Amino acid sequence: MKLRLRRWVSNNPETLPATLIAVCFVYFFTRHSGIGISPDSVMYASAAGHLRTDFSFTDFNGMPLVDFPAGYPSWLALFSMIFPGSLLSMANWLNGALFVGVLLLTQLIWKEQNKTTGIISSLFLLLLACSPCLIEVYTMLWSETVFLFLILLFLVNLKYYLENPTTRNLGLLALVTALACITRYAGISLVATGCLLILCHGEIPVVKKIKHLFLFGLGSSSLVFSNLLRNALLEGNFTGVREKSLRPLLSNLQEAGAVISNWFPFFTGHEYLAAGFFAMILTGGFCLLGYHMIQQQYYTRYETVFTAFFVVYGLFILVIASISRFEDLSSRLLSPIYIPMCLMIGTRLYVWYQKGSGMRKRIRLAGIFLLYGICMYGYYQQNAAAWEGIRDAGIPGYAEDSWTKSPLIAYIREHKDSLPMPVYANANDAVYFLTGIPALPLPHKEIKKEINRFLQTPSFYLAWFTDGENPDLVSLDFIRKYKKQVSMINREGGSLYFFSNPVPARLP
Repeated sequence: MKLRLRRWVSNNPETLPATLIAVCFVYFFTRHSGIGISPDSVMYASAAGHLRTDFSFTDFNGMPLVDFPAGYPSWLALFSMIFPGSLLSMANWLNGALFVGVLLLTQLIWKEQNKTTGIISSLFLLLLACSPCLIEVYTMLWSETVFLFLILLFLVNLKYYLENPTTRNLGLLALVTALACITRYAGISLVATGCLLILCHGEIPVVKKIKHLFLFGLGSSSLVFSNLLRNALLEGNFTGVREKSLRPLLSNLQEAGAVISNWFPFFTGHEYLAAGFFAMILTGGFCLLGYHMIQQQYYTRYETVFTAFFVVYGLFILVIASISRFEDLSSRLLSPIYIPMCLMIGTRLYVWYQKGSGMRKRIRLAGIFLLYGICMYGYYQQNAAAWEGIRDAGIPGYAEDSWTKSPLIAYIREHKDSLPMPVYANANDAVYFLTGIPALPLPHKEIKKEINRFLQTPSFYLAWFTDGENPDLVSLDFIRKYKKQVSMINREGGSLYFFSNPVPARLP
């Protein structure tokens, strides 16, 4: 093992600076408050705990967890069984290892695609290691930490399959895809990418192609299909509450442009230009993919594989965000295409540079280094600004000092044994994470069934956090309309209310 590691290091010395910097970012950003915790993180951690103790995929209220697939909580449960200590105290080491794994797989793809190592590869990996997009993902307890690794593993296996379309390679490809799908529902984009490239492979006979499409589709979707079937049987829906989107396609493209302007700082302050650039890259990727399908001598290159995934996932996330309502198109949701997009742009720039000669080649190289310098300086500014807050208060989220040292949280924690159940909260996951009380969520204001079930409760406590306001949930004014406010305790950051109305209410 030591000999293999030494051989890898000697053959790939350009990976060392980037991997070292990536680990340092994870270590220093999580040193104050530990790994970053968001509402999703609380669900993942609680489900992992239940999987480990009683093998049930439930949230902290004991309800079946259907909003998220079982893959990431299962991974966390397995990790916590193998390694001693608290899951949250070990999560930063897990994320650091996954971050390194992502960089090593990216190096493999870059090296085989562009046939280059040394300073160019080292600079490319350093760009990724310093990227605020990846640093944000790998300093949080998010399923994207595993999903991004599985995406790159999928790209590697898909390339090997296209070169040698055997049943064994197909089986490995289907296994990696199945793991990605059970990690995030968006993994269905990998199934679509694999099916597309198998279908358009000109050297696979038709009968064999049909067989492989069937086997890949069945194998890659088997785990997530079982998960969705379980959700439907337990909760009557496949992926939890999904309200209709309020944003059209163009608005989502504009939000994607805002993310792109942070990924590539030379677009800073020009979100519309960045949105146009994103649309142009999508269109260019689609055209390049079509060209490789026609000119099959290029088909088995890595460029075909990562371009196909970029186009499929980019279109998928824009369309699904225009159909189903969820958070804005943030860097987190678009992070699966960050590395493929960098590989696309980097490859095209490298080809453009290689085609030059003499003075023209040196001018092109200077232009590339100028863009690179602007990106790295922009990343430095973003990371420095993030560090100013993280250094003293922790990573934004429920592990941040504003939550862990909240006077309202302190009051609830102090009196939790005397609070009769049930307790509702507009940030129920925060109450559970910080006090251990299995608080219930407020109903969505557009789902009548949830509201009527809530109004049937005769009396309850309500923890209302100023930082936890959610426009999709019922408001305080709505609750006061149907329930009598008996008492209120104000603390910095929110209030604890007691509502009572023995007569059950219902919406008309």
